[in-house]
Amino acid sequence: MIFCPAFQLLRPQPSRHALNQRQAAVLVPIVRRPQPGLLLTQRSPLLRKHAGQVAFPGGRSR
Repeated sequence: MIFCPAFQLLRPQPSRHALNQRQAAVLVPIVRRPQPGLLLTQRSPLLRKHAGQVAFPGGRSR
Protein backbone atom coordinates (compact mmCIF):
# COMPACT_ATOMS: atom_id res chain seq x y z
CA MET A 1 0.00 0.00 0.00
CA ILE A 2 1.30 3.46 -0.87
CA PHE A 3 0.76 6.41 1.46
CA CYS A 4 1.36 10.08 0.74
CA PRO A 5 4.02 11.21 3.28
CA ALA A 6 2.34 14.59 3.81
CA PHE A 7 -0.81 12.90 5.16
CA GLN A 8 0.91 10.37 7.40
CA LEU A 9 1.59 13.02 10.06
CA LEU A 10 -1.90 14.54 10.10
CA ARG A 11 -4.06 13.73 13.09
CA PRO A 12 -7.77 14.59 13.30
CA GLN A 13 -8.61 17.41 15.68
CA PRO A 14 -11.83 17.25 17.72
CA SER A 15 -14.38 19.88 16.79
CA ARG A 16 -16.29 21.97 19.30
CA HIS A 17 -19.33 19.74 18.61
CA ALA A 18 -17.44 16.49 19.17
CA LEU A 19 -19.47 15.53 22.26
CA ASN A 20 -22.72 15.43 20.25
CA GLN A 21 -21.36 13.47 17.31
CA ARG A 22 -20.81 9.78 16.63
CA GLN A 23 -17.36 8.61 15.68
CA ALA A 24 -17.32 7.31 12.12
CA ALA A 25 -14.89 6.84 9.29
CA VAL A 26 -14.91 6.30 5.55
CA LEU A 27 -12.40 4.76 3.24
CA VAL A 28 -11.72 6.32 -0.17
CA PRO A 29 -10.14 3.41 -2.05
CA ILE A 30 -8.48 4.35 -5.33
CA VAL A 31 -8.17 1.36 -7.64
CA ARG A 32 -4.89 1.16 -9.56
CA ARG A 33 -5.60 0.24 -13.16
CA PRO A 34 -4.74 1.90 -16.46
CA GLN A 35 -7.48 4.42 -15.56
CA PRO A 36 -7.65 5.05 -11.78
CA GLY A 37 -11.11 4.68 -10.28
CA LEU A 38 -12.94 4.83 -6.96
CA LEU A 39 -14.49 1.86 -5.19
CA LEU A 40 -18.04 2.55 -3.97
CA THR A 41 -20.71 0.45 -2.26
CA GLN A 42 -24.49 0.45 -2.59
CA ARG A 43 -26.37 0.40 0.70
CA SER A 44 -29.07 -2.23 1.17
CA PRO A 45 -32.59 -1.14 0.17
CA LEU A 46 -33.79 -2.64 3.49
CA LEU A 47 -31.98 -0.11 5.70
CA ARG A 48 -33.99 2.51 7.63
CA LYS A 49 -31.60 5.34 6.75
CA HIS A 50 -29.99 6.11 3.41
CA ALA A 51 -31.44 2.93 1.86
CA GLY A 52 -30.16 2.16 -1.63
CA GLN A 53 -27.67 5.03 -1.67
CA VAL A 54 -24.24 4.75 -3.25
CA ALA A 55 -21.51 5.52 -0.71
CA PHE A 56 -17.88 5.17 0.20
CA PRO A 57 -17.15 2.10 2.36
CA GLY A 58 -17.20 2.92 6.08
CA GLY A 59 -19.49 3.72 8.94
CA ARG A 60 -19.74 4.04 12.69
CA SER A 61 -16.57 3.41 14.65
CA ARG A 62 -16.85 0.87 17.48
